[in-house]
Amino acid sequence: MFKIPVPVLILQHPQEPSRKDKEAGSAALMTSLLEPCHVATGLSWRSLPQALKGWKGIEDHPDLARPALWHTLYLGTKKHSETGGRLDPGIYYLDKKGNPKDPPEAPEIGGLILLDGTWAQAKTLWWRNAWLLKTKRIYIIPKEKSRYGNIRKEPRPECVSTLEAAAETLSFLGLDPGIEAALKSRFSDALGKLATSL
Repeated sequence: MFKIPVPVLILQHPQEPSRKDKEAGSAALMTSLLEPCHVATGLSWRSLPQALKGWKGIEDHPDLARPALWHTLYLGTKKHSETGGRLDPGIYYLDKKGNPKDPPEAPEIGGLILLDGTWAQAKTLWWRNAWLLKTKRIYIIPKEKSRYGNIRKEPRPECVSTLEAAAETLSFLGLDPGIEAALKSRFSDALGKLATSL
């Protein structure tokens, strides 16, 4: 278990836990390796504090109830996909309209929000929770392609699983690279077991 300085909140679409490839599901693997890490399953929450409800040690932390301190990792637009090959791996910021913006000089990251599900489900989560617009929207250009392979198809070449995106984001934020390695290793092991059962 890795104790990390950036709390990770996973908003999980309710259909995600019932997928046939759930053994390699990002949320379960991440909560087994990261602390603090919390999964809220549903379609919508009235506010960030509502999404944090039940997360011991976090829900009553007054500063973390402010959406502006959280960064939401979400897919960039198709326009970014077309230029993705010319961008270096790393974190990129978008404004509320999805347009590129310069990163803050010294970003204060209170926590990281991930949307867990298929890309269509992640889009549903994004639009059904208007308070996410109060967070800072980021996306990443990953260092490598998703390890999903043929198990789950991604809509664009730069798309990766929730776990892979989180692992690389934590590394981009300067955390111990061993965290990324451990997360991806656990993911690969789960995918290997899943491949033999399909």
